Amino acid sequence: MKRICANFDDESLAILDQYHSKYKGSTANLLRMALHSLKKLEELQEKAPIEKIEAYVDKLANMEHLIIDIADGKAIFSEIGEGSEKFWDEIYKIGEEHFKEYQDKGLITATQILKHFEITNWYKLNIDSENNFTLILSVSEGSKFLKTFFSGLFHSYSRDVEIIEEYKKIRIRVK
Repeated sequence: MKRICANFDDESLAILDQYHSKYKGSTANLLRMALHSLKKLEELQEKAPIEKIEAYVDKLANMEHLIIDIADGKAIFSEIGEGSEKFWDEIYKIGEEHFKEYQDKGLITATQILKHFEITNWYKLNIDSENNFTLILSVSEGSKFLKTFFSGLFHSYSRDVEIIEEYKKIRIRVK
């Protein structure tokens, strides 16, 4: 073991005091915990930036979203096939509800919305210009699903949005 002496600014001292109250341990133990947490955070950030990690937590912590394997997604969409009109109406309505949710989170622009939704891994987002986007689909069988969802999502958007379904991609143009 090595003894270390450190000076803290007022903000850092307040944080230290807060965690002293919570964990009821010595300063040395608290700092060891903090270093282990920092190490773990940096290991996670090697896989994904902190913004993405926060978005994953936001999506999963409330138990409102699922994680499914891409092969499962392909199988589901292959089985759905054309689907019923009722099914596609529901997907459209879910898109409309997501638009309201995203507004509540402060996601206003098409870029913000598409970047936020990209973490679901349905697509890789290419920003072609300020108002033109290409979604490279992870599951090409989900093309109609995404087009319908985004049609509902952008229905109440402040500008007209054109959604074009192509082979293995979707183009979105904000007019």
